[in-house]
Amino acid sequence: VAVVSYCVQSHRYNIVENFGCSGSPWMDVYAILGLHGSPVLLGAISFVYGAIAIYNFIAQRRRFQVVLQQNSSLNTSRFVRLIGVAGVNIVISLLFAIRETVLTAHSVYPTVSWDYIHYDFDLVFTYDSSFLLGDPQAWVELNLSRWLPCVASFIYFAFFGMHEDMLSYYTYVWARLSQALLRTKERIFGQPL
Repeated sequence: VAVVSYCVQSHRYNIVENFGCSGSPWMDVYAILGLHGSPVLLGAISFVYGAIAIYNFIAQRRRFQVVLQQNSSLNTSRFVRLIGVAGVNIVISLLFAIRETVLTAHSVYPTVSWDYIHYDFDLVFTYDSSFLLGDPQAWVELNLSRWLPCVASFIYFAFFGMHEDMLSYYTYVWARLSQALLRTKERIFGQPL
């Protein structure tokens, strides 16, 4: 994807006020296939595997209980979390990948030569945020590209960072840290707290 992204990059990058840097691909057929094709393909593959996993879990629940009892490292709550991540991944990854591809496909440029696309490659275009007022779609796209990874990380943390084992580990770490900090304060001030 990085090689394809360089091949269709028309200039260095764009800077949008209050948003930061953004890419500058020349959106021809190759860019759409190379940049947007892989997320759609990976989303479709994860959709198929996630759907199969959820179907097998629902259809063969009793068999899973036997397997889970035999395997000590995997319990029911962990397995349900994995199935939940598969379901969320089905909804989020494929839908957003298709959405991005469809929105990008509306503005396809003609395919031209390498020299034309990379002419004056070191340009950096700057935009003030006023152009976003006239184009709400661009505002939505910039915010989605900015916040979607954050939302995905919170979802992942909710599935795997908030179960019983991790909560007990957080309690242990907090007790160790507070104990170490109290000892440090005791050494600094010279008297026990």
